[in-house]
Amino acid sequence: MTNHDKLLDGLDELTDTMHQAEKKRTLEEQVAYLKSKGIDPSKTYAKWDDDKDDWDDDWHDDK
Repeated sequence: MTNHDKLLDGLDELTDTMHQAEKKRTLEEQVAYLKSKGIDPSKTYAKWDDDKDDWDDDWHDDK
C-alpha cells in the first residue's frame, strides 16, 4: 500500500466518523446547523411533521 493509499484510507475513516457524528446532534445543534446553511429550521421541521402525518394516514389505510 502506497503512502497515497494510506492517506485516502485515513480520509475515508475521518469522513465516516464525521457522518456518524452528524447523526448524533442535539436539536439545538441541528437547528444551528440548518441556520448556518441558510435553511429555515421551522419550515424544515414543519415539512417533516407534514410528511409524518401523511405516512401515518397511509399506514392506517393498509389495515
